[in-house]
Amino acid sequence: MALYIVGTPIGNLGDITKRAVETLRNADVIACEDTRHTSVLLAALEIKKPLMSYYKQKEQEGAEKLVAMLLEGKNVALVSDAGMPVISDPGAVLVRKAREAGIPVETVPGATAVTTAAALVGIDSGFVFIGFLPEKSVDKKKKLAPFRTVPLPLVFYAGPHDVERLINFLYDELGDRTAYLVKELTKIHEGFLSIRLKDGVPEQPRGEYVIIVEGAEETSPLTSLSPEEHLAYYLSTGMDKKEAVKKVAAERGVPKDVIYKLTVK
Repeated sequence: MALYIVGTPIGNLGDITKRAVETLRNADVIACEDTRHTSVLLAALEIKKPLMSYYKQKEQEGAEKLVAMLLEGKNVALVSDAGMPVISDPGAVLVRKAREAGIPVETVPGATAVTTAAALVGIDSGFVFIGFLPEKSVDKKKKLAPFRTVPLPLVFYAGPHDVERLINFLYDELGDRTAYLVKELTKIHEGFLSIRLKDGVPEQPRGEYVIIVEGAEETSPLTSLSPEEHLAYYLSTGMDKKEAVKKVAAERGVPKDVIYKLTVK
């Protein structure tokens, strides 16, 4: 009896490990986000096992069913559609409940998009992994707020339909920074772009993206001024009001609308 967290390829099937294959073959049940997707992987590996759908919207209910199976003595392998389960994918609830029930939990490491992208970009000094941002703007701002002034690169996930909206949001909230768009990792159409947030996305987004945004600059000495004086300084240099608002907000680590209100005054 054990719960196995199994990493699967993020694109290239050749990245599956021998241990992952053995674990999937020895499992009594395989829990997965999408049974259709996982069926394709198992068919390629010539593995036939019972599958149980385990996805975000039913994570609590699914975790209870899986823990019951584990307590009956079954071995359960947890996989996501790609990469390591739990990391921006379902699994955290199941892991916690399994540990609370005294069930052994083991990891079977595999590829994950965040570290693969960080290596491709050349990050060697650490980063902050944020993953997918919430849908609602207010929730996005709340999740991003603690990281506005962090000097380390910030790493996000985005689907093709969200890339442009995310880049625009990050520009509004963080000001202009260098960003790296990494798409379709390990697949045929793997791609890499370096952009400035203010310039937006120069191509039609296709595939899944990892977006890495450079960290905040060191605190500007202008932050010792009041917000009004800080804004007035940049405006006095001839800087466009919109750019001045973004720059002050980014340097002070506050939402753009807080500084914009000062221009109204």
